Amino acid sequence: MLRAGILTAAADLFRERGYRAATLDEIARRVGVSKPTLYGYFRSKEELLAAIFHRAMSLFERDLDAIRASREAPVQQLRRVIRFHVGAVIAERSFLAVFFGEEANLPPKLSRAIRRRKARYDRTVRAIVEAGVRTRSVRTANPRLLVFALLGMANWVYQWYDPKGPWTADAIADGFVALLESGYLVTPASRRRDVADALARVERELSRLRESTSRPGGGRRAPRRRLRGPS
Repeated sequence: MLRAGILTAAADLFRERGYRAATLDEIARRVGVSKPTLYGYFRSKEELLAAIFHRAMSLFERDLDAIRASREAPVQQLRRVIRFHVGAVIAERSFLAVFFGEEANLPPKLSRAIRRRKARYDRTVRAIVEAGVRTRSVRTANPRLLVFALLGMANWVYQWYDPKGPWTADAIADGFVALLESGYLVTPASRRRDVADALARVERELSRLRESTSRPGGGRRAPRRRLRGPS
């Protein structure tokens, strides 16, 4: 329990003052413990930063694993990913602010480990998108780009969310779901648009072909014979 309190105080202080400016003395005072007691849980500020990153990453991985294990349709899984991300970023705002803002201060070995975990997470979300494309419930020419857009919108909430503002986490998630699904969700209307777009592309190609063949010399030229002099 005390360990969690120390970690939360550190995340709050790192968010408020920045990792480099914050000190262990300030964290100990905020928690109300002595510095030796703090050292019993975390031996350095760097270790605190590492624990914050691991906690944030584990939170995301745990909930994404639960979403994947649900066996729901890809569209429902993507909707849950958006809602979870928004809710997690708001509920754990200090942790996520540190996670997104202080990666440059991680030691190289831990930085590489976190990047690998983030890449695995992105690939798992991309697998949901690709499953939706295969089942023709999701429309995108670039699943990776869609994942970046989806996660980027949700993650960036930590920058502007105001707990005293007019929007709840549910309201923000509802807005994001409506905005994103209007772009990637396959509906009868989107199918009609896709068919119309495909027909328009074919018509443009046919028009270009007709123009090229109607111009004088528009067909393929016969290869010019090279005149050879006496050998």
